[in-house]
Amino acid sequence: MKLICEVNEMEVNTNLESQPEQVISKKMSLYKTIWRWHFYGGMIFAPILILLAITGSIYLFKPYVEPMLDPDLHYVEKGSRELTPSLQLKAVKDKYPVDAITSFTNVKNPERATEVGIAKGDVSYTVFVNPYTGKVLGELQNDKRLMEIIVKLHGEVMVGKIGDHLVELSASWAIILLVTGLYLYFPRSKQTFLDVIRIRIGKGSRVFWRDLHASTGFWMTIILLMLVLSGLPWASSFGERLNTFVAKADLSNAPEHLWDGSIQSTKVTKEIAKTPWAAENIPVPESVYSNKGMLPIENVIKIAEKTNIYPGYTINMPEGDTGVYLISSYGFAAGSVKNYVTMDIDQYSGKVLLDYRWKDYSLFDKTVETGIALHEGRYFGVANLIIDLIACLSLILIVLSGITMWWKRRPKGKIGIPKASEGNKFYLGVLLISVICGLLMPMVGISIFLIGLIEFIVKFIKQKVRRPGLE
Repeated sequence: MKLICEVNEMEVNTNLESQPEQVISKKMSLYKTIWRWHFYGGMIFAPILILLAITGSIYLFKPYVEPMLDPDLHYVEKGSRELTPSLQLKAVKDKYPVDAITSFTNVKNPERATEVGIAKGDVSYTVFVNPYTGKVLGELQNDKRLMEIIVKLHGEVMVGKIGDHLVELSASWAIILLVTGLYLYFPRSKQTFLDVIRIRIGKGSRVFWRDLHASTGFWMTIILLMLVLSGLPWASSFGERLNTFVAKADLSNAPEHLWDGSIQSTKVTKEIAKTPWAAENIPVPESVYSNKGMLPIENVIKIAEKTNIYPGYTINMPEGDTGVYLISSYGFAAGSVKNYVTMDIDQYSGKVLLDYRWKDYSLFDKTVETGIALHEGRYFGVANLIIDLIACLSLILIVLSGITMWWKRRPKGKIGIPKASEGNKFYLGVLLISVICGLLMPMVGISIFLIGLIEFIVKFIKQKVRRPGLE
């Protein structure tokens, strides 16, 4: 994919006619280099970027699509009075006597079923219960649900850790493509701003596809950059580096007593529940065992109501004798980032061990969480969703128009790679860029170095065998 611009050399030469020959040479050399790398990155990562755009546009509609796919499970006829949560959990336990109940979510819609999480060995399911009758309506295996498959495609291309790295690498290269595309597209001598933002329909197909590719990329650059950058905290490599940076720079406002060793903990929050990014790596405190037994879930709900947790939250059940009730208000269910809550409650005494909310977040955490909400199209309602959808569709258009443009301009019988700059300064530049990128995004730095190395080897072989036709 050539993500923002590709112009032919005749256009560039025309724009530089009036400038001194030495200046023209340097500018052409830089232009060729950037164009060539823009081409490399675009063509290599085009399939992944299209996949990310398609899956991202589908996932935007998760809260609307999921209930429509299985209406018999999600929707119920409104009754006069709901059963207590304990009775609803008992109905699930009667149906699944050997399976552990892991969570309870009351969607707070009078026409929606209660969602109860259970674990069958290592496989998690969601069980749907009629809150008025206690009837178990059915179950869905979580990793087989459409939106879970979409998430795996979007985050790891369905191939685990390797796919995660590939997606991160593609997203990181998207940033490079956007920046280099802006450079290639920036108005030059004898060009006006209008020249670079219009789409010329009557100038032939090559000009049309070039303009469509470049103009779409130009108008969508800021939004696409926001989408890419806000998605990187989920990536394994970048995410780990970001978490390490947050810890070392003390950018989190999480309560200090969680880190000073006064609380015994063997797990972090993300191992137990889906929570806001800002709370994922917080140690989970342990309950102090009591032979009085675990508090009923109604007591936990009263605490949630008393502390004004936004309705629709999920209560994660205690794991073992020292586990805690973990309340999480997050994502679409929270209604707004300002309603985010992560709360740990002693399963025996009902003591609140952690109450971590949006108001407690540091500026850095709020920035990341805001970016994630924008990324998922839920920060400012339907308008946010529509803008993200347009961005995803635009990315697909940019990629496909770039491929079409390359196909139409390539010389017959050749690949049509933009010509390389002469001399070794190109390779020194590659080395420098790979080091700089490696410090920020290691995989990008490595990929730039490898592509540059391959290019150097090919050039060396061509010089030795004197076969310029290999270009």
